[in-house]
Amino acid sequence: MYKVLVVDDEPAIRKGLLKIVDWESLGFCVVGDVSNGIKAVALHQELSPELIVIDIRMPRMDGLQAIREIRKTDGECQFLILSGYADFAYAKQAMEMGVSGYVLKPIDELELKGELLRIRSKLDQRSGHAKLSEFHVDALREELILKLIAADPADAPALESELLPLTRFAGKSKQILLVEAEDISQAGLERLESVKTKWLEAAEEEDLGYGFQTGPYIGFLLKGDLNRPGVKSEWTRLLQDAGGLQVGFTAAAGRIVYKLADIRQSYEGALGVLRNRFLLAEGQIHLVTESVLSHTATEPNRHAPPDLEALATKLFYMLDLGRCEGVAETLEEAGRALAAYDSSESAIKSGLVQVLSVALSNLAALHQNVNIQDYAPLLAELYQHAHYDTALSAAQTQLVDLAGRLGGNGSLPVVKQVMDFIQRHYHENLKLETMAEIYNYHKGYLGKMFKQHTGDSFHTFLDKVRIQQAIRLLREGHKVYEVSERVGYPNVDYFHSKFKKYVGASPSSIKGAPPKAKAFSLETT
Repeated sequence: MYKVLVVDDEPAIRKGLLKIVDWESLGFCVVGDVSNGIKAVALHQELSPELIVIDIRMPRMDGLQAIREIRKTDGECQFLILSGYADFAYAKQAMEMGVSGYVLKPIDELELKGELLRIRSKLDQRSGHAKLSEFHVDALREELILKLIAADPADAPALESELLPLTRFAGKSKQILLVEAEDISQAGLERLESVKTKWLEAAEEEDLGYGFQTGPYIGFLLKGDLNRPGVKSEWTRLLQDAGGLQVGFTAAAGRIVYKLADIRQSYEGALGVLRNRFLLAEGQIHLVTESVLSHTATEPNRHAPPDLEALATKLFYMLDLGRCEGVAETLEEAGRALAAYDSSESAIKSGLVQVLSVALSNLAALHQNVNIQDYAPLLAELYQHAHYDTALSAAQTQLVDLAGRLGGNGSLPVVKQVMDFIQRHYHENLKLETMAEIYNYHKGYLGKMFKQHTGDSFHTFLDKVRIQQAIRLLREGHKVYEVSERVGYPNVDYFHSKFKKYVGASPSSIKGAPPKAKAFSLETT
């Protein structure tokens, strides 16, 4: 601490100076206050202060006379002149005597603090404590930033006035950036702490912003608007270079504000984005003005709950048909639907696992060469991913590979593929709309193509396949109601009517005996 002597003939001014300035936080300690130059000279000899804050116009001995007396024995003491007279002659005389600064009354608090910081820096350099002083300024700045982002709006202006002298901004805009290091186990705690320190040091060295730490985040009060060309990429490079390959990061920036008193708004915006951390891509800076995912809900349950059964069925069909592109798109569709309903990490992960489990179970029942146990590690791994995009990518990689191995009929014409698909899935609730969606065709166009190729409409062809399978099952001795369900007709009466339409006899007449039925063909034309 540097000792300070305050000299002014007005008691109210001396009292005000002692009250409005947080001397200790600026590195000073007030050791006395007197009312005139004679007392100032005497007290200087007794206390040897490093700084004297002194008025010019005082009775008995004015400020300039006191400075001359003190300079006879002390060439190092710093003087900060206070005066109500904007007279150049006074300023010129003061500068000739090596005065450090000149502040006019009424005193501007921010101007005074700025002068005191400048003088303290000069004292530090002389005493060899420059590094210690810089650390003190950094610590004070960080403390004030933390107070501002937590302060009530009513307290913010006062904190702003304390912080302003400690900051330099090229423009008027201000913005908060929050960065969270990825907690990668192999990196270790020491490595993570080292990276955080490097981020702070790099930002200071490149003069990009002022750093602070709050909870799990490293924060920065930015000197440049991330919306400006090049600024965002510059910050991304800084974070990537300091983190290296072992430690990734997730970062978010709040809105632009124009007063330090308003930086809490920017901080809360960045914090809000990071609450959706799972949906954010790693290694990028995300702005509050950007949507995390275009489909994400701002509130849980704002959208209708996703139809997981329908999504699982669609994924199952895509896998069975070997539609690699369709598999990837269906997984993305599932992710969007889940996030739109509930964007929490646990809800999205559990929903994806459910969709994959059902689809793979159905596929394993249809294909002997598909073992669902082979995909148990994938399902477990989905819960371990820290980010949505990496989880989705892991699922897409393995399932697209599976679709590629199953897609033996991918080179066949679309209509032939649909016919083969019906032969395998006749017992399910098949619809032309579903097939059109899978193959990216308009429903009407696909229906027309199908009829031209087979001579039957999609639904007629499906009915014929079902009836053919029903005849086989009835001949094997299965009960009528069992056959009805197994071929895709949950309503037995409806099955009866369909069977008579195509066979010309009731199902019971076929059961266990040679068919008394009219022939019908399932061959394509």
